[in-house]
Amino acid sequence: MTSATLVVDLGGTRLRVALMTEDGTLAGKSVIPTPRDRPAALAQAMEACAARGSLAIRGAVVGVPGPINYETGEALRLPNLPGWEPHVAAQRLSSQIGLPVLLANDADLAALGEHRFGAGRGAQDMLYMTSSTGVGAGVILNGRLLHGRFSLAEAGHTIIERSSGGTVEELGSGTALARIAGMPGREVTERARAGDEQALKAIQEVADAFATGVFNLVHCFMPERVVIGGGVSQAGDLLLDPIRARLGSCPGCSARSVDVVTAAGGDDVGLLGAGAHWQDSL
Repeated sequence: MTSATLVVDLGGTRLRVALMTEDGTLAGKSVIPTPRDRPAALAQAMEACAARGSLAIRGAVVGVPGPINYETGEALRLPNLPGWEPHVAAQRLSSQIGLPVLLANDADLAALGEHRFGAGRGAQDMLYMTSSTGVGAGVILNGRLLHGRFSLAEAGHTIIERSSGGTVEELGSGTALARIAGMPGREVTERARAGDEQALKAIQEVADAFATGVFNLVHCFMPERVVIGGGVSQAGDLLLDPIRARLGSCPGCSARSVDVVTAAGGDDVGLLGAGAHWQDSL
């Protein structure tokens, strides 16, 4: 019988659950609005997905939107789902669904998904950064996800504006873009592409802040490729060009040769990364 991993992407807005086979195929996928006041829905969705298929399930990986303790399998903080924190723990979920469970940071899993199945294929050392509601990152070195006891690159909380203490997330996220432009991020991008000066100025301000965050992490890890994901990445070169310019502004620096590309894994990249994480843990 073909075996599979139960893969979960727990988001503040959407809860995605599927079964992933060893060849990277997703089966029995379900996507539901995350019931913010009902944390028991996580285990219930996992059980329902497992029951739908006829595959032999080896275990489960849950990607969570916040820092985690990889040693204990516990979520340290869930900013968008604070009431879920006591319920999102590997041991607790394992006892509820009757399978081994691993927890991982969602940006870490997105990085793995892009590395194995998306825009990071072929790169040994890769930095993934995402800008949407917040800013997150994942690091691949020598083909493996890099982390210690805790999830690694909480890049959104690094300070890039010394006088105000402004962070990458406060100044370079999709939330920042909507605040600066006074309209939803998707509309900002559409108007900017049509030449609207106010929208172009807002994207430039956010892109400059985000580019600073990318620049700092590139100099920490020196990847060969940077993959940019999240809603703001839909701005395309309006976001990528400032990043490339910032990296290229370092004379005599190897950061000048870093390849900067848009993520290609799509909405399922976290699920794909979860399956890769299970394989890497064996």
